[in-house]
Amino acid sequence: MTSLLTTASLLETTENENVPIAYISNDERLSHLMEFRAAAWIDTIYVPICAGLGILGNMLSFCVLLSPRLSGSSTSVYMAALSVSDSLVQVVNILFLVRKFPGHETLRHGTCGLTFFLLFFSLHYNVIVMMGMTLERYLAIRFPLKASGWCTPRRARIAVVAMCVIVVAVNLHNLILRKMVWNDVLKTEVCAPDGPTNEFFLFKVWPWIDGAVYCYIPLLTVSVLNVLIVQKMRSAQKFRGTSGSAEQGDVSRQVTVMLLTVTCTFLLLVGPMAVMLVVERYVWFRTTIHEQAVFHLVRTILNNLVYTNHAINFCLYCLSGNRFRQEFLRMFIPCLSAKSADGKGKQFISTDSNSTMGNNSSISQKPSVSIINGGS
Repeated sequence: MTSLLTTASLLETTENENVPIAYISNDERLSHLMEFRAAAWIDTIYVPICAGLGILGNMLSFCVLLSPRLSGSSTSVYMAALSVSDSLVQVVNILFLVRKFPGHETLRHGTCGLTFFLLFFSLHYNVIVMMGMTLERYLAIRFPLKASGWCTPRRARIAVVAMCVIVVAVNLHNLILRKMVWNDVLKTEVCAPDGPTNEFFLFKVWPWIDGAVYCYIPLLTVSVLNVLIVQKMRSAQKFRGTSGSAEQGDVSRQVTVMLLTVTCTFLLLVGPMAVMLVVERYVWFRTTIHEQAVFHLVRTILNNLVYTNHAINFCLYCLSGNRFRQEFLRMFIPCLSAKSADGKGKQFISTDSNSTMGNNSSISQKPSVSIINGGS
């Protein structure tokens, strides 16, 4: 399986010969095919738009989540960490896009290993935090009487720091093993592992670790936990029966809709790449130059779907989180906030971080999990 973050410009070597491999070859005939040119246009036009809007939205999310009215929730701590990691993913994506243009190489001595470290770190940290947030959400609903002691902002901050340390340790090898080495085929230096042992680990072992951490484990974990959360919410609603207030029913429905939005968005944007990683290795063998061009177009589309996953959190927050939406309007568009807050002020101002319903109604983070192409 090739690396999740392999791109046309990230050169690797095959097991038997010293020639570059990637999800696109270096055959100059590709530039004459429509599929290849279409993929290039997608990257050139969509990546800057996606990254620019994604960084803006993530920074707005970060500011809103750390506002006094929302920062008292443990969920806000996780979501703020996700906003930072999502922004870092988009920054590295831009770096890989820039290096496709002649004279703008970003992988050099000193930046080769660092760039890959930041890329893998941001992707892996993002999904680890997302799984932690989902697990906390499940525990808060499964054990509501203990949630006030378990799900606190202080514990959440400790958790995100611990996750950061773990992810740094897992990806530290990228700083050490990746160097600028001479490639006899291209007659130039490329960012690649130095030595057969390092090559074996990065090209044969690491892709499986990367795929499991970024895609397969989060897909399974988040899907199962969200199903359990929905089931628990429904059983709790039936238990309340007609004695439950209308407000409680509205909160329950909002959480349910949010969970479905999170799961469906994640599966829609990341699921296809998870399938493609297996197909490209064991099913789809490209024997002609046209097949290579078609494959490159498909891979480019799927890569950008994954990057989109790291750019639309702000939109999901606004669509599925009433408290987030109201706080954003209050901070940045106060004229609209004043109108929409009529008759709802008291409900919005409540920010009890120990309230199970209060916490979950503000959660709208979709699993941003990646398999991705460093900028392709």
